[in-house]
Amino acid sequence: MAGRPRLPFGTFGSIKTTEIGPGRYRAWARFRDLDGRARQVTAVGSSRNAAQTALKIELAGRMHTGGVSDSLNAGSPFPTLAEAWLEDVMLDMDRAQGTKDTYMRELRVLVMPYFEHFTIREVTVGRIELFLKKQREKSYTRAKHSRTILNMIMAFAVRREIIPRNPVKETSRMKKPPHTPKALTTEQIAAIRLAAREWRTGEGTKGPRSDGQVRDIIEVMLGTATRIGETLALRQCDVDLDADPPRVTISGTLVVHNGVGVLRQAHPKTHESNRVIAVPQFAVDVIRQRLVLIDPEDAEHLLFYSRNGTPLTPYNVRRTFRGILRSAGLEDLEITPHSFRRTGATLLANELGIQAAADMLGHTSTSTTKAHYAEPDRTVKSEPATVLQRLAPPASGDPSLSKTPNAKASDPLIGPASGSAGAKRRPPDRQG
Repeated sequence: MAGRPRLPFGTFGSIKTTEIGPGRYRAWARFRDLDGRARQVTAVGSSRNAAQTALKIELAGRMHTGGVSDSLNAGSPFPTLAEAWLEDVMLDMDRAQGTKDTYMRELRVLVMPYFEHFTIREVTVGRIELFLKKQREKSYTRAKHSRTILNMIMAFAVRREIIPRNPVKETSRMKKPPHTPKALTTEQIAAIRLAAREWRTGEGTKGPRSDGQVRDIIEVMLGTATRIGETLALRQCDVDLDADPPRVTISGTLVVHNGVGVLRQAHPKTHESNRVIAVPQFAVDVIRQRLVLIDPEDAEHLLFYSRNGTPLTPYNVRRTFRGILRSAGLEDLEITPHSFRRTGATLLANELGIQAAADMLGHTSTSTTKAHYAEPDRTVKSEPATVLQRLAPPASGDPSLSKTPNAKASDPLIGPASGSAGAKRRPPDRQG
């Protein structure tokens, strides 16, 4: 005897309804997901028609999206989708662990508080738009990161055929607020240096006295325009003070992994950030003092390290730096260790050109350097003043130029100078 015919993919059988209590009805039907498995789908309502309508909505979502092997569908809770996405991210060998930790933190802090009680299909364009506007009220960066995380999650849902399109792509574009990179002034650098030199060295200082490492880190960052992680990752083997000029090799950075702690990563932030850079004398002097404290045979030893010989935590260095800024009276100016990198980029761009600054910073293009690091020099060069001097009043002292309102283009005052390539030649006089 032939069995019940198998349902085609993405279709359902007959709908059945039963009363489960006063004013409560349940409707159910068999649905065959795209993984080939037939599942019973149910829905409840206050009447038979309401229960059947609710079931049809659920079935319609499954038919449009298709089931997946882990039973996720458009009616599944959004946190379940987010968890599946995060598991997929953790398996991605091309992403750094620090990036994965950042995704996990931003999902928990930025996205989940708003969407944790929604189903996948309820994460609509309108709700995302409202969410991003609320985030934008707090800050552009917060809204941008929120959009990035949510976009990756919903794109994952599209790839798994849970939803037909990514609603994040339908939201309005966020306009980045105008931003001008700010370099430190010579006065600010002098104040920071003085405060760093005197940090926790005075009489009556409670707790451990400063070992001077943050002071030295500031000098090396100023002299190399490196990121804080790159500076803290410098090893004895990365330094060549016998070269002419002395140089250091940037080949790694410090990263902090959840549950592991701070580690030296064997490559910088990007592949292009691997570079060899010359070092000015003031930074060479500091590096030489650091090398005296290290075993010459230990080539892998870091220049900057904790009392236990482990890498310094960037967070702790930043915390000490904030204390130095308070001592210098600069705590309200939004100065961070990254300000030294911008300062170096600005000086190099003004003196040697934007390409030299990009090469020093390890950027693939000058657009990043120009947009985020080099403070623009708005001083107009002096050559225009020399040209405009031709508009000076006559030597007689008459300031009026109105006597020649219909001056020809060949007038050397307002057009090409006589004898120039653009001036018309007067034809020679004919002899009678």
